[in-house]
Amino acid sequence: MKNSIFLFLFLILINTATFSNGSTTSKGIKTIEINGKYINLNIIPYAGENIKLNQLSDKKNPIIRKAIAKDILQYNLSNDKKNSFFKTKIKFDLLIPQNSNFEYLIKTTNSSITVNGINGNFSIDNSKGYITINNLVGTLKVTNLNNDVKLSNIVGDIDVKGLFSRVITENTLGILNIKTTDKKIKIKNAEKIGNISTSNASISAEFKNIISNSKIATSNHSLTIKIPENHDFNFSIFGDLIHIKNELPQLKTNKFLILGTSNGTIKIKKK
Repeated sequence: MKNSIFLFLFLILINTATFSNGSTTSKGIKTIEINGKYINLNIIPYAGENIKLNQLSDKKNPIIRKAIAKDILQYNLSNDKKNSFFKTKIKFDLLIPQNSNFEYLIKTTNSSITVNGINGNFSIDNSKGYITINNLVGTLKVTNLNNDVKLSNIVGDIDVKGLFSRVITENTLGILNIKTTDKKIKIKNAEKIGNISTSNASISAEFKNIISNSKIATSNHSLTIKIPENHDFNFSIFGDLIHIKNELPQLKTNKFLILGTSNGTIKIKKK
């Protein structure tokens, strides 16, 4: 009897933790959790019904470990080999059924993440690799270190935190918040901005509206904003050694956009 119970538990373990490629039924899954080191991860939709994670490089050394805990599908993709000074990133494709909607929790180091054409809410914490996200419907929280964050065609609120990370966005619907350091921020055609900041680098921002007390600030560099002709907010400007171009008249409103820099130029343009 004890041997039968042990065999049963062993078979369950094999079924829920594997080191090879394969597919997983999407039924009952609400969250996809990924932990990885030294990987290139590409997340894309496809016409199938199951969730698939395929290892595309270094196939002789599969590193996929999978587990299911209640409604969470967990992947561990550790490529942190011992005694290896020069590490090559292993490539993966995560194939998601079209029109599905999951929560994604991604924590990676020395990795690059690409997402294209997915519905769902993402939380990504990465270092020393780029993050590129296109055509997403869902909220997005991104933390990145020492590489670019590029976002385009996002429908949902966005919160980006970077350290030495250039941030570029285009065509975003929702509230956009960005905080980075020592790298420039470039925003094109944002529907609404919240707080945007960097240091020792320029900011250029083109947007339609703001939230209450939105703020755009940098230091030792220029700040250029482009706003609609019929904007409904005023400006509150602070800093030292500022040169302002194209200052606009005050409107009858208590809604303000705060602009600030030091030793730089603030340019305000109309579309």
